[in-house]
Amino acid sequence: MRSSLFSSRSLSTWALGLCFLAGLLIGTLLVSRSGPDTRAALQVILGGYVERRQTLAFASIAASTFCSTFAALAVLFFCGFCTIAQIIIFAVPLFKGLGYGFSIGMLYAQYGTSAIRYVAFLLLPTMFLSTLLLILASRSSLRLSVTLLRSALVAPDENGSRRIKRYCVKYMIFTGICLLIALFDALIVTRFGGLFVL
Repeated sequence: MRSSLFSSRSLSTWALGLCFLAGLLIGTLLVSRSGPDTRAALQVILGGYVERRQTLAFASIAASTFCSTFAALAVLFFCGFCTIAQIIIFAVPLFKGLGYGFSIGMLYAQYGTSAIRYVAFLLLPTMFLSTLLLILASRSSLRLSVTLLRSALVAPDENGSRRIKRYCVKYMIFTGICLLIALFDALIVTRFGGLFVL
């Protein structure tokens, strides 16, 4: 019983991770294979991503990173209470990966190989940490959503209230980690952003 639960957790974690990687790959490929007009439109949408990060203050960078990740966390939190939100939960890491793919693809398209060091040192650490956080949050939301669906179809969950309390505590912890990631991102950009001039 315990081993089967562990394997189901591992399976959901791998599936969520693959959703993120699929989004990352799709976003990067779309930019690399797009025409000049599409790239110009994406550049307007991204709004000078690198330039803004290099000129913003510490608090502004931290707030921007926090709001971006927290918005995804908020969606996942509410999806956990919905019995039919499993597709949306899997879509969150997919769209997060898509956003990262667009950003990285645009940097490579605009700056070429000179963007490699910038991406490796200033984007990937924050991207890895926030993605890991979102996968953990997605897994928690998926488990609660499936549990609520099973309770509605089969039998009520006797530990439902306790499970929901634990779920809320987890998301409070996730929010605290989200803040730490935002502060870390702001720290590396303000301290080391000048070393990677594009």
